[in-house]
Amino acid sequence: MNVLKIFYENIVPEAQNGKINCWFTYNMPFSTFIMENNKLYECKIMSDDLYIPTLMINDKEVFDMLLCEYVDLAINFYDDSNFNDEILNCELDYGKGISKEKVIMTLLFANATADDYNNPINFLSKRINFLKNYFSSNINLGFSEILGANLSIAIEPDIINNKTPSSFVVKAYYESENFLFPGVKFGISDDTVYVYAIQNKKMDVNNFTKKINRKLYKVDENFNNDSDNVENLGDISASFLFALNIFIAYFKKIGYTKFQIPSILISRWNAKKMASMAICKRKNLGNDYLVNKDFEQIRIQNNITNKLIRTFLRLKYHYNNIFVSSFPGDVDNDLHIFLDSNVNSICNNKLLDETSKLVLNNNRVKNGR
Repeated sequence: MNVLKIFYENIVPEAQNGKINCWFTYNMPFSTFIMENNKLYECKIMSDDLYIPTLMINDKEVFDMLLCEYVDLAINFYDDSNFNDEILNCELDYGKGISKEKVIMTLLFANATADDYNNPINFLSKRINFLKNYFSSNINLGFSEILGANLSIAIEPDIINNKTPSSFVVKAYYESENFLFPGVKFGISDDTVYVYAIQNKKMDVNNFTKKINRKLYKVDENFNNDSDNVENLGDISASFLFALNIFIAYFKKIGYTKFQIPSILISRWNAKKMASMAICKRKNLGNDYLVNKDFEQIRIQNNITNKLIRTFLRLKYHYNNIFVSSFPGDVDNDLHIFLDSNVNSICNNKLLDETSKLVLNNNRVKNGR
């Protein structure tokens, strides 16, 4: 199937109408500007409740080349379990309706920030690197005396619907009992590790999971949430902080010191807003329904975005070698963190220090990468 034909003859015009057919209807409005012919394919949806981004294709030749490269890599990266039978059996010439290629491109731009839409060549290069730099890892770290359990880490491929191709998972275990920490969703491009989310894993509640959750409160030792903090750094999840601590130690061990936390993914935000607007219209629920849904969406998004940033800043609180290069709004809309390799790392929390050293002192981490 012709990737560029699918993109320009299907995805671009469908995005103008705000809905892309992608094994389900994906609410995804955006305009497209192509410098080559000075052509603007403007989104026809007009709403004060939506921020409609414009895909700025300033160099079409390079954009097209990178888009084709990304799709080719993604088709080989994501196995058939990521697609339903209708897509797998698609025999259309150039993707009218659905196809693997169309799904891949739609979900690609679903994971774009406003900055990414403004500079899609950088965005495509980054996402290509995410796939090229993927690696799997499965390493036992040893026993944590404070948790009273063994620890292991695994890097696994994620499903196509999620924000990144890679998921970093920490597990605590003892005998036959397991505790899965939240997964860190990430990708690597050049010398930077991009972290898009930390997401909970579903677990059965039992005596072992209760024990680990109790022990995790030790992350609050030597933490003073004073009024000088711009963010309420006490408002984090202990399991998120613990997983991020292992994650940062792992990448420090294999040579990465730069971390970037992207801002809101604008297409996902718009998709949720449009779903609420459609329900309101279909059921004739009135403006109060939309106001309440908007308030709830803002609350949830702020909690997700701010909590991820707070978790990084909280980790910074405990270490003397973690620094902020720039906050969202300074240079771009992302948080930029770096580890200063010239500073001898000191941590003021025993649990974080102990488990970080389990990674840093483990020779299998570097060799097992």
